Amino acid sequence: MTRPADLIHFLLAHYDLIKRRISYRVGSLELAEDVMQDTYLRLHAHVPSGPVRNPSSFVLRTALNLAIDRIRADRRLLTGEEVEFLIEQEMDPVDPAAAAAGRLDLDALARALDRLPAQRRQLFMASRFDGVPQKELARHYGISLRKVELEIHRAHEYLAEQIQRKKTD
Repeated sequence: MTRPADLIHFLLAHYDLIKRRISYRVGSLELAEDVMQDTYLRLHAHVPSGPVRNPSSFVLRTALNLAIDRIRADRRLLTGEEVEFLIEQEMDPVDPAAAAAGRLDLDALARALDRLPAQRRQLFMASRFDGVPQKELARHYGISLRKVELEIHRAHEYLAEQIQRKKTD
C-alpha cells in the first residue's frame, strides 16, 4: 500500500517529467508550475481512500484534475480588457420606478424560493448560486445524480412559472 509520503516522494523524484507532461497537456508552463505546487499540497493534505497501485498514474491524474479545476475557475474570471471595458462604460442614471420594480421582482423570487421543498431549494441554490457541481451535490446528499438534475429542473420550472405569473398579474 502506498502512503502519502510515498506519493510525495514520487512527485519530487519525477517533478520535471510530470511538470512537462502537464505543461504539454494544458499548453502552459506557468499553469503547470502552479499545478505542481497544488499537487504537492493536495498529496500532503489528503490521504488516498484506498491503496494506490500505480503512483505514477495517481500523481499525474491528481495534477491533471487540479489543472482542469484551475482552467475552469479561470474561465469564470474577467480578463483585464473586460474589466477595463466595464470601468470605462458610463453608468446610466437609475430609474427609481425600475429599481422599485426590480426589488419587487426579487422579493417575489425570494418568496417563491421559500415555497420550494427544503432539499429542492438547497440543491437549486447550491447549484445555481454557489456553483457546486451536481455530482458533488449528489454525493453530499446521498442521492443519485439523476435525482439532483430532476430536483434542480423542477425548481427552475417552478420559479420560471412564478415569475411568468407575476408578470401577467
